[in-house]
Amino acid sequence: MRYLILPALLVLGACQAPPDVRQLQAEQAALEGRLASANQQIAELNSQQAQLRQELAERERVIAVLGEEKSSRVRESTSLRGQVRSFVQGQIDALKEFLLQGDLLDYIGSELVQRPQHDDRPMQVVDLAHPVPRPGTLTGVGGYFTDQGSLVVKVLRPVQNQLVVVWESQPLAVQRPGQQRINFPLVVGVSQGDIIGYWFAQPGLVPFTTGTGQAGYREEQLAPGQSIRPDALRGTEHKRAYSIGVFGLLSEG
Repeated sequence: MRYLILPALLVLGACQAPPDVRQLQAEQAALEGRLASANQQIAELNSQQAQLRQELAERERVIAVLGEEKSSRVRESTSLRGQVRSFVQGQIDALKEFLLQGDLLDYIGSELVQRPQHDDRPMQVVDLAHPVPRPGTLTGVGGYFTDQGSLVVKVLRPVQNQLVVVWESQPLAVQRPGQQRINFPLVVGVSQGDIIGYWFAQPGLVPFTTGTGQAGYREEQLAPGQSIRPDALRGTEHKRAYSIGVFGLLSEG
């Protein structure tokens, strides 16, 4: 009898799995479920990513089209502005030439005649005797020159008790001695009361006389934005008059 019970116990033990094996099987099943869920999420994310790529590609296409359209409009607008500018500048040049040939431009300055006295050094001259009488535009400068050289025309604006340089021309070449007119590359607007200044790079480029004008001078050139008091200019008591002035189109008084 004892020998029959022992085999039966062995068979029963073999049919029952150890508790740790069942736990591992349950964990494996849970991991497989989580893996399936993760794979599903990955598939959904891949689908969303593909959709976003399509949307991005479409937006980039639209942006490229808009950029090309904008560039085309800019090119057309730039070309049109250039044509208008050329046309207007041509009209202005023709009008200036007509007024110049007919001697119809307004003139601000002293008489353009030969004078006996000359500066012996480069000079910044400010013509206090001839302020701009009315607002308008300046088109060029005229002078009686003693030699070839260059000059710079400046516009000084009264601000309280100072004269402030608000504009200057590029250096203008004097090609020959004697009376000569030189046009500015671009016209410049002036206001009533503005004062005209001149920088003579060569000593004695423009002659002067005393007693008939009110030009002040200094040896240092005035720069744009720089200011000076009129009484800080030298020579006003001598009442110099230089053979130089500016031409322009001023409004009717």
